[in-house]
Amino acid sequence: MNNVSLLPMAGINNVGDDEALQVRGDAPRIFLREAVNVDISRNGKPSLRGGLRNVTSARLGHLWQSPLHGDVFATLGDQWVKVNPADWSTHALATIGEGAVSHMVLNNAAVAAGPAGIFSFGGVQAVRLTIDAPPPPMVTAGVGSLEPGSYGVAVSWLRDGMESPPSAISHSALQGGGGLDVILPMCMDPTVTHARLYFTRQNGGELARGEDYPIGLSAVAVPLLPKLGGPPQFWRMDAMPTGLYLAYWRGRLLTARTNVLRFSEALAYHVHDQRHGFVQMPQRITFVQPVDAGIWVGQVDHVAFLQGTSPDTLELQVKATRPPVPGSAIKVKAELMGELAAGGGDCAVWLAENGYVVGTSGGMVVEPMAKVMKGVRAAAGATVVFGERLLTAVI
Repeated sequence: MNNVSLLPMAGINNVGDDEALQVRGDAPRIFLREAVNVDISRNGKPSLRGGLRNVTSARLGHLWQSPLHGDVFATLGDQWVKVNPADWSTHALATIGEGAVSHMVLNNAAVAAGPAGIFSFGGVQAVRLTIDAPPPPMVTAGVGSLEPGSYGVAVSWLRDGMESPPSAISHSALQGGGGLDVILPMCMDPTVTHARLYFTRQNGGELARGEDYPIGLSAVAVPLLPKLGGPPQFWRMDAMPTGLYLAYWRGRLLTARTNVLRFSEALAYHVHDQRHGFVQMPQRITFVQPVDAGIWVGQVDHVAFLQGTSPDTLELQVKATRPPVPGSAIKVKAELMGELAAGGGDCAVWLAENGYVVGTSGGMVVEPMAKVMKGVRAAAGATVVFGERLLTAVI
């Protein structure tokens, strides 16, 4: 019986026949049918993986470390919390709801999307990334010098220079002239500081910017229209909806839920055009990972590539791939991918039935493990870059 050396190891091959496991020649190596709790180095030497230990009894979920400053975030029940890894104590930031939560860095802040909305933490306190559009104000005839006619009034909320979509328009008809008494709607968002009024001119239909008022003011008397400015920036828009997946692409925030991928307005991450700012995919979305030339989108039984540089130019390309593991996609630097990056920029990588699959920055699919790997199945996964390795935890 011939002796077979187990070194150097080349990794797992559960696809080829037995003869394919041993590679001879100038660079001999051997493949394994299975390797459990073992890391294999570049030169083919195995090493036992470190063990696990329980570090906390708290039921932390969706654990994520920010690449910005190394801060660690998680969920605990319905709370979004910041975690101190030294003793695994937690500090509650916001009520984000019970369910799936996605994290990312946006504008030098940690952002989390959960069932209760999208929240941002810049180091001091967590606030909602979005501001809901207010209800329309109540407008009645008052004392003033306005000409007879119909006047419309709308209101928006302000916070730190950020403006919500405006409310619907409330109208008041002044039969014999006069002024407008505007009762502002109640604001339930404690972070809002001011209300901004918009007016239509006499018998007009287009809103123009009026003045700003402190949020504590309940009513405003308008004897004459103020000097009017431009139209509302976010007319006919909504607050950006939350989603199961969260990503950033070309100055826009992306969220995905069921089979709908939604886009924020450019550089206005808190607002969304519900009429045009979405793409409806053929199947339920299982991951979202933007790259230079478009957006990789996981589907139930394949992967799609939305090629383009703006929402109105995206073209759907269906790729013939194996079903991806939901949530397993990650963006990997081109220098770490080497030749698999095909000379382009950063790549999307996800786990599928035939191992890790690479989606290049230009929209090509590379399946480097397809000839040696099969049978990977999971309901969900999360991938991290660990040194020069990809590590995916699956359930």
